[in-house]
Amino acid sequence: MSYKKFDDADAKVNQSQMKVYDAVVNEALRRAFQGISNRQLGTTAGTGYVPTLSACALGTTSGFKTTNESGVSRNGVVTNVLSTDNMYFSTQGTMGSNTVAKFLICSTAGTGAQIVGPGNIIDKGDYASATLGAAAAKVPDLIDGECALGYVTLQAPATTVLVLTASATTAAAGLGYILGTAGTAGTATYVDVVCMPYNA
Repeated sequence: MSYKKFDDADAKVNQSQMKVYDAVVNEALRRAFQGISNRQLGTTAGTGYVPTLSACALGTTSGFKTTNESGVSRNGVVTNVLSTDNMYFSTQGTMGSNTVAKFLICSTAGTGAQIVGPGNIIDKGDYASATLGAAAAKVPDLIDGECALGYVTLQAPATTVLVLTASATTAAAGLGYILGTAGTAGTATYVDVVCMPYNA
């Protein structure tokens, strides 16, 4: 007498589709696993043996920066991501006045960092406080194959739109000052992460 395990494949059913990524279920799971398995290893251990991470911060001239070179693991392979200054936004546009959004800082091509986002842009007027509005803003999706280094919560002033600068050319034209040393149009807070946050 032969027995069949509860999870044995049905011999009459073609299982070949499991070898490709399904856009709805399997791909979503693959990206979720990738987000938490691709990890920032940091630099030398700091106080209490906590590794020193990229130290995301305000860019010297415009945009954001990662202060430290950092080791990362992608798909089990360890590489270094160099510190990157004056990272411009991935696309040019604006954030409306009195809004808040989160931007992801992640590795790119194994050697540098880039800004991704925004995720969803929240009107702070819809919430009882700016803090609650920021909590409703979500980090955008991680680029496939990369590693999350940190994220930025960007608050627009009550009466001023924010220009999201996409290049040094537009920054030189006066559109990139918004987060630089000469501008006060936006406030940003930074969080370093070891992997893609699942609740941020």
